Amino acid sequence: MRRPLLISAVAVGTIFLIAAALVAYAFFNLNSIVSKNQKRILARVSDALGRRVDVGQIKARMGFGVSIEVSGLKIADDAAFSKEPFLAANEVSVEVEFVPLLYGDAKVTRLELINPDIRIVRNARGDLNIDSIGANAEEVSPAKKRHTRKKSSLADLSVKALSVENGSIYYNDLAEKAAPIEIHRLDFDVNNFSAVAAFDVDMKLAFPGDEQNVAASGQLGPLLRQGVLDTSGIPLDLKLSVDAIPLDRIRTLTDVGADIPAELKIPDPISIAGTFQGSLAKIEFAITSDLTSDRIAYSELFNKPSGTAMTLKANGIWTDQLEIASANLKLGDLELTASRFSVGGPKPLSAQIDSNSFNLANLAQTLPSAAGYGLAGMSEIHGHATLDNSGPIFDATVTLKQVGLKLASLQNGITDLNGTIRFAHGREVIEPTTFSIGSAHGNLEGRVDSVNPLNASYVLKADSIKLSEIFPSRPGNDLINQLVVNGTADGELSAPRFSARILSSGGSLQNVLYRNFDLTAAYKDSRLFARPFIIDAFGGSLEADADATLGASPSFNATLKMRNLNVEQALRSQNIDAANTVHGFLTGNVAASGSGSGWDRIKPTLRGSGRLALANGKLVGVNIVADAINAVASAPGISQIMNVAFMSSHHGLLMDPDTELQAASMSFQLAGPRFTTHDLFARSPDYQITGDGWFDMDKNVDMNADIQLSLGMKVAIPVTVTGKLPGVRVLPDAPQLAERIAMGAINTPGNIIRGGVNAVGGFIGGATSKGNTPSSSIPNPINMFKKLIP
Repeated sequence: MRRPLLISAVAVGTIFLIAAALVAYAFFNLNSIVSKNQKRILARVSDALGRRVDVGQIKARMGFGVSIEVSGLKIADDAAFSKEPFLAANEVSVEVEFVPLLYGDAKVTRLELINPDIRIVRNARGDLNIDSIGANAEEVSPAKKRHTRKKSSLADLSVKALSVENGSIYYNDLAEKAAPIEIHRLDFDVNNFSAVAAFDVDMKLAFPGDEQNVAASGQLGPLLRQGVLDTSGIPLDLKLSVDAIPLDRIRTLTDVGADIPAELKIPDPISIAGTFQGSLAKIEFAITSDLTSDRIAYSELFNKPSGTAMTLKANGIWTDQLEIASANLKLGDLELTASRFSVGGPKPLSAQIDSNSFNLANLAQTLPSAAGYGLAGMSEIHGHATLDNSGPIFDATVTLKQVGLKLASLQNGITDLNGTIRFAHGREVIEPTTFSIGSAHGNLEGRVDSVNPLNASYVLKADSIKLSEIFPSRPGNDLINQLVVNGTADGELSAPRFSARILSSGGSLQNVLYRNFDLTAAYKDSRLFARPFIIDAFGGSLEADADATLGASPSFNATLKMRNLNVEQALRSQNIDAANTVHGFLTGNVAASGSGSGWDRIKPTLRGSGRLALANGKLVGVNIVADAINAVASAPGISQIMNVAFMSSHHGLLMDPDTELQAASMSFQLAGPRFTTHDLFARSPDYQITGDGWFDMDKNVDMNADIQLSLGMKVAIPVTVTGKLPGVRVLPDAPQLAERIAMGAINTPGNIIRGGVNAVGGFIGGATSKGNTPSSSIPNPINMFKKLIP
């Protein structure tokens, strides 16, 4: 028994000694083994990768395992993509279990690449230069090469720990015009790496600067599918966080940047967190971003300052293009959800938009166009939105509830606004919307077919508007009842045109009580037109056509038709003193023009003409006829014309304090504030007056007139009227009166001539003596008519 046992023990010991000798040989001679077989090793590695592999030097050392240090590593790129190396690393460190290595089995425990540079290129067909790694190139056409691949040698590789330290990645998409993407300071750690199974990864990198701001962790793999490397199909399940990345660098991403509108500005860096699952060909993502500290602006429509709460969440699928399933925006108390996204391709960014009921006051802080309007109330949005470089286009409904806003020109602003605005195909429809302005209640509906060029129409209605509640400068009794405005707007935004028809059943404007207000107005090229303007006021009606040029030197042209206007009411409404003097009902036509920014400046520039007729009128406080008769009666040399009998028969006329104007008319020329007429005519039951001269808007008068009495005297009394109403001076033209009497004595009643003929004769023929004998040798022409006196 002992012999066999001894023989067996010697045999086992011999085998152990042989194995120990082999291990010792390998341990002390590993560098020389590697050095002698470097070319063969590199050839085998190149064959396994399908790429030429070059190194500067390979060193090996023994520890608990075999450690191999490689310097100057270069792995060539696919010749169809680039002549530059696919991978270049200053140092590569590999640790391999020793015993399996003796049996030809390389079990790598650690693989470390230090300062590697990796170049990833995508050609116009969408192929990546890493697709052919692990497969030997065959002498076949490129088209066949895409579909015919040798099983990868990576299947035999497993690494317990793989790391990349301070690496750089260069990515260039030849199908895009965007600048290449460069990633720096890449630290990449993998545990339990196997090309045929999922493995854990932990990655940090710097993009776009030199500070690490991107971190990802999770699982990748397996890399091989049925033994073949399929880069687009590599499964992934990662968590991602991105800090401090500028929007301008995101624009460089070929799959995303083209869909970011140029009008969107975010000067502060963005931070993003999210998850990515699926495969490189189809990534399902969910991301969140807190933009509270960021300044964000879009054109002139949106401007969020730093500090305004804002978060963004989105999820979707990233394939050849970005497909966002839904996005949620929180801005203040606004929660806006976007779904059914269309991103990329020939169509612009679009999505279904839905919001909660949100407070407009919070949102207004981010809307430059709403600044200063004191916007308040609630709103809700539902519909579809499209966003491109020309601006947003909405097919949506915006509901407004209890909305209020202030306008610079309005004292109390608009309150209690409730309505719905519908946007469809670039058009905006304002459905009947109710609101309040002060104590007035209004209703607005309209339509905007286009913004630029402008094409819009609207209808505005209000029950009773107190203008002082809107414009503090307006008189407190200004009131517009049953207002209806039908308006349009068109033209370029830089030079819009407006037109409107304004109706009101009645009210008061500038102390003018009116009815049936009807104005058709238009604005174009800084000119305002009113054609026509019709109104019932002062017991009659007015109709006007006018146009005015606005600006630093305003001017106007106007024509006015008046029908039966109560002159006293009209003058009194404007607090004009002449209301106490001039009464009657005015009818006529006036054409006038002028310029200036105030009445005092306008008056000197007035030019015009017209014709006026006054019915049932009077000049209160001045009796031009009585003044004329009294002046004649007291005039030296002709006083006997108005004898006692004459004065008695006209007692009522002489005692009337006013000038009665049963009917009056004139045509005139207007120059400054002065009216000049040559055909003034006035008639009453006792007389008629014709005149030639002028009067002005300050009640000054300078007129030559003839007064023709109805009874007692056929000869017209010539007078001059000068001064300022009502204190005018009425003076008779005595020589002309005497001449008229002399020439018309044959038709003059005897009771007039009897008392005054001697005086007239004396006045014409010379002074009379006490004996009534003319002192002059000139014959008195009246003597020839004495025989005609009864």
